[in-house]
Amino acid sequence: MSFKKIKKGLGLAALALGLSSGAAQAGFSTTEIQFHYGDGYKVGSNSTFPGFGETTDRATITLEHFSTNDIGDLFFFVDFFADNTAAVGTNNQTDQYGEIYYTLHGKQFGLDLGDGFISALDLQFGVNQGTDFTVALVGPRVSFNVPGFQVLSLALTTYTNLEDPFSRNLDTTYQATVVWAAPFDLGSQKFKFQGFVDFIGDQGSGVDNQVLFSPQIRWDIGYAMGRPAGKIHLGVEYSYWNNKFGITGVDENSASVFLGFRF
Repeated sequence: MSFKKIKKGLGLAALALGLSSGAAQAGFSTTEIQFHYGDGYKVGSNSTFPGFGETTDRATITLEHFSTNDIGDLFFFVDFFADNTAAVGTNNQTDQYGEIYYTLHGKQFGLDLGDGFISALDLQFGVNQGTDFTVALVGPRVSFNVPGFQVLSLALTTYTNLEDPFSRNLDTTYQATVVWAAPFDLGSQKFKFQGFVDFIGDQGSGVDNQVLFSPQIRWDIGYAMGRPAGKIHLGVEYSYWNNKFGITGVDENSASVFLGFRF
């Protein structure tokens, strides 16, 4: 990985951690480090044009954080990963990608919706950043009160490219994101089903609409070993990405196993 890539990835992580230190002063806060290994990834560093048919194995380290207080909540993750393509043998190509979202609670503007089906109406701001692109997002987020779900929300934001690797004049479009988390028990074991779905509109210049569906099943192995619940998880993550990066017809089906340590 080049120094520029490391600097940019660590810069995003430092910004997010700086914001989290303030946001978590009077509320809930949790940070997790995940170690993933999987395959089936497309459009890696060694993929060839125009087919993009190659798939890559990938090792990923993910830093993820969530914190909340009376004003709003902060969520971010930063991925540092290495692709290993069959076409190049053991030649690893490294990169980074991160997303950060700060959401102002609607209660600050008098939007107290009580305990009904819609539990909150908030305003979300976000930045998605890779090595050579940056996207800004802003729009409302609706949270739902549904039995069995710890989290269930829908955000509808604008999606504006601030930096494009090909210097294209891309159209501003939309992103609709559904996020969920549903804990459940099987016998004495604790599990959680969580994930998200992104729907991103087309952006012109040959950048097609996209759908990214990424669920996880997490087993609380720390609790299974007699440790406090919610600290160590073993899981499986699946991702389906239709028109990956807006490339028409490039559909990714990838899966990974991961180990997460939360503190």
